[in-house]
Amino acid sequence: MPEKIAIIGGGIAGLTAGYLLNDRYDVSLFEKDKRLGGNVYTLDTKTGEEIDISVFFWSPLLYPNFAKLLKKIGIDTKATKLTEGLSESFRNMNTKRDYYLSCDLTKPRSTFSLKNFKSVIYQMLVLWNYAKMIRIYKAGRLDGLSMRQAIEFCPALKGDLLKLAFFPICIMTSMLWDELMDAPAEFIVAKIKKLGSPLKFISWRLYPCKTRVYVDKLAAPFKDKINLNAAIKSVTRNGNSVVLKMDDDTEKKFDKVIFACPADTALGLLSDPSVDETRLLSPWRYNDGLVIIHTDKSNYPAEDLWSMYSYLYTDDDGNINTSINAHYRFQNGVPDDSNYIGCQHPNIDIDKDKIEFQKVFRTPVYDCDSFATIAELPSLNGKTNTYYCGSHFGYGLHEDAVTSAINVAKLLGAEWP
Repeated sequence: MPEKIAIIGGGIAGLTAGYLLNDRYDVSLFEKDKRLGGNVYTLDTKTGEEIDISVFFWSPLLYPNFAKLLKKIGIDTKATKLTEGLSESFRNMNTKRDYYLSCDLTKPRSTFSLKNFKSVIYQMLVLWNYAKMIRIYKAGRLDGLSMRQAIEFCPALKGDLLKLAFFPICIMTSMLWDELMDAPAEFIVAKIKKLGSPLKFISWRLYPCKTRVYVDKLAAPFKDKINLNAAIKSVTRNGNSVVLKMDDDTEKKFDKVIFACPADTALGLLSDPSVDETRLLSPWRYNDGLVIIHTDKSNYPAEDLWSMYSYLYTDDDGNINTSINAHYRFQNGVPDDSNYIGCQHPNIDIDKDKIEFQKVFRTPVYDCDSFATIAELPSLNGKTNTYYCGSHFGYGLHEDAVTSAINVAKLLGAEWP
């Protein structure tokens, strides 16, 4: 009989691990929510629109393992075009000044318009300053510095240019402005190095399918072993076995366990954490980021300035507060006149009658303490029949969650690719 493995967490990491290990093991997945997907969510609106409300933008160049995974489950990764959807707009809520940046080469009329020219020049200056920061990073001059301190090396990054440079990093980390500025400069600039060269920049595009499509395909081979609304009280390792104690005090016995959940959740479930597990998991804290799906356009720029992302921000003597907004009409398969907007970290008043859906998504906060654990996290795998994966094993991206799950699956004998 095959060994029994419990996977705790039904996000992309847990689903990837389950999909890759199902042929070799008796896999059971436990998800505390009523749905699979974690931080990916396809919403069916009241008007019949199908929108991905959080994760919907990627790069095959920067997400190579995710691209291989999609191909493995039969999804055409070439179904979208280079730079498709790559646009953003900005509104200063103090001054009501609006401007936008489009690099969407599939819509040349917008990208090469005169009103976009200044923003394109700004973006070139941002990329030049990114390159300067990367050179400083490679020289080892960012050690021990926060991002706020590191910006001093690039005095040109101020005002609108500073916001154009770092608001997108807020999206990619789901961190608030002050959290981002207080994060280790090494982490932020390493992420910029990974994502921000001109070639990498233009490689971004919309997903080739709705996220529910690949969630369902990954889950299909072991769908009968998926437990939703699973309330686990504790996890105990006993020699060669692992016992999950549920909230109703029933116990489920397995040979191994994979924690594909936030680090703080994993540590909270362990009845007997080791010294290393405590040391490496306890520094992690998470943002409970509220996302509101609504149709209230009153605080947004005129619709001809709408882009894939909109940043509504205030700047009070350098105290910057921004919400991250997605205009879903730019997604494939969504009507061009769709009024649905997703607002993360809301800093505006939204008409309650125009709110259709809201949900909290948990994302890791990268500070000096948590950043210092990343290199060592894989060392926990394989000890006391326990394994770990998740986006916190890297830069907090889909690719990091998938890659960490692949690494766990390979340790357990799965073939990849």
